[in-house]
Amino acid sequence: MKNFNLILLLIVSCFCWSCIRPELPNAEADIISCDVDPLILRKDPILQNDRIQILVKSSTDLTQQAPTFTLTPGATIFPKSGTVLNFTKPQIYTVTSEDHQYQKKYEVSYIISTIGSKFSFENVRLENGKYDVFFETDQNNQNIMDWASGNAGFSLTGASSNPEGYPTARLADGKVGQGVKLTTQSTGNLGAIMGKPMAAGNLFMGEFDLGSSISNPLKSLHLGVPVDLVPKGVKGFFKYTAGPVYREGGVVQPNKKDTWDIYAVFFETDANLKFLDGTNKFTHPNIFSIARVTDAQRIEASDWTAFYIPFDVINNQTIDQQKLIDGKYSLSLVFTSSIDGDTFAGAVGSTLLIDEIELTH
Repeated sequence: MKNFNLILLLIVSCFCWSCIRPELPNAEADIISCDVDPLILRKDPILQNDRIQILVKSSTDLTQQAPTFTLTPGATIFPKSGTVLNFTKPQIYTVTSEDHQYQKKYEVSYIISTIGSKFSFENVRLENGKYDVFFETDQNNQNIMDWASGNAGFSLTGASSNPEGYPTARLADGKVGQGVKLTTQSTGNLGAIMGKPMAAGNLFMGEFDLGSSISNPLKSLHLGVPVDLVPKGVKGFFKYTAGPVYREGGVVQPNKKDTWDIYAVFFETDANLKFLDGTNKFTHPNIFSIARVTDAQRIEASDWTAFYIPFDVINNQTIDQQKLIDGKYSLSLVFTSSIDGDTFAGAVGSTLLIDEIELTH
């Protein structure tokens, strides 16, 4: 009995000690949010793994900017949050975790330049050593826009160990130089268990919300980047091959064949609409015009084939020129290897190649 009481006392003591001992210092070193003067913004700051892009109006004085940051608990940052710096070139910030064991560097850029109208896809980097990310640069070779894709979500499945096996990847032999290869890929056992057995290759102007990709995939597409042009059409070159077996919800549909899609949406942003998503990309009342390939254009082609799609204005609207100057209009240009891939319908192996894309305006 004495031994039992002694053991019980030790257990209770350990439990009490675990309750009152101080928490270990936080080991995370991340920037959670970035805040700047909203009057200079064309779009909310874009936070990525190791970089932050702040799109601002052309009248902004880049030599006197002082962004502020929210960090993971206990972390510190250098230069200090709110420090006035010259952002005519990107600045490097270093975040140190509360336990001082980890550091993370962020490249913070203020971007005045808007995207151009010609896209040759020659700029690409390897993200996290796993997958390709295409990006656009200005005349000073500064990154002004990352093309978004679902690659970050696909990486969670572990279905590929090399960039070539991801849905969105570089194409070494494009129409001219390098191009883009979009392939509908199997998401393996994990994807099948989660009811998401495939991932279409996609590329779009906007951001991919990894957090929503599992719970609400249609909401994971944040479509749109600010533009200072009014688009009239989209042209370029493509090749396409449909995969052999079409499935919906993992079930073979022998009478269906996969096909591809290219579309662009030009819309006005406001306090309530920062971007479009998969639920309202063709229906939101703020949409000004839409361009989309027709059923007749969605052919299979083994040679580079030209396409052109015009923008159709919705409800005879007119452009507010001051809003255009202030960056209140956004555009998303979207490419996908499976037209219904956002609902996990399509054929594994469907491949869309694109290159030399141009916006007429």
